[in-house]
Amino acid sequence: MLLLIKHTVQVIIVDDSKGEKCDAHCGVDWSSVEAITLASQRIKERFGDKIELLYLDLSKPIANRHALELFQGIKNKDLSLPLLLINGEPRISGQFDIRLLLDAIDTELEIKP
Repeated sequence: MLLLIKHTVQVIIVDDSKGEKCDAHCGVDWSSVEAITLASQRIKERFGDKIELLYLDLSKPIANRHALELFQGIKNKDLSLPLLLINGEPRISGQFDIRLLLDAIDTELEIKP
């Protein structure tokens, strides 16, 4: 029997891997596989399988409607990248690390149990 995992929270990190980066290497390079893997591990350790983590790179061709809508929303609201979206809502605009990511998820789970 196949068990389906029900994710209660969708987390999307939106970034532009070809965008301007901080010269002092400030913040996490979310375009790296290592950063996303580490974030996924930390999320799983802390929250189990309730969280779905996705990474969207705006420098790649946008192939689906949802990603295109996100891109338009970011431009219209003049949000900084990287951008953390939780259940479709912007939570952090600009540099953030894994600790802030986990705190934002924690807050979301407290608000919407």
